Amino acid sequence: MGWSKKDYRKRRTGYVLSSLDRAMLHTFMLKDEFDAVLKLDADADDYLELLTYHAKESSHGKLAYLLQTALTMMLETQRMIEQFGLNAYGSIPDKVERWTKTGEDWRKAQEDEKGQ
Repeated sequence: MGWSKKDYRKRRTGYVLSSLDRAMLHTFMLKDEFDAVLKLDADADDYLELLTYHAKESSHGKLAYLLQTALTMMLETQRMIEQFGLNAYGSIPDKVERWTKTGEDWRKAQEDEKGQ
């Protein structure tokens, strides 16, 4: 059965969510490196306060602050795209690969079809 325009839009939405996940992961890894240089613990209650202080005092602090801000914005973007998916398609799959037709689930389904 051919793909409908809706299927293609769902696939593109899945790619957006997947790309955001990957971007957040890499940004978080960068931020961790800067936090280590600044000797900051992201789990500490006063993390944002200390990060703001370091942002005013050093270039490393400013860069870490920018990365933290970017992460916050990406998380909010992810929430908005998920809300779009809920409104447009009724749900968000637990695995985005179900919309993009990629990943292990898709390959396994292809192998099962060939085997039958």
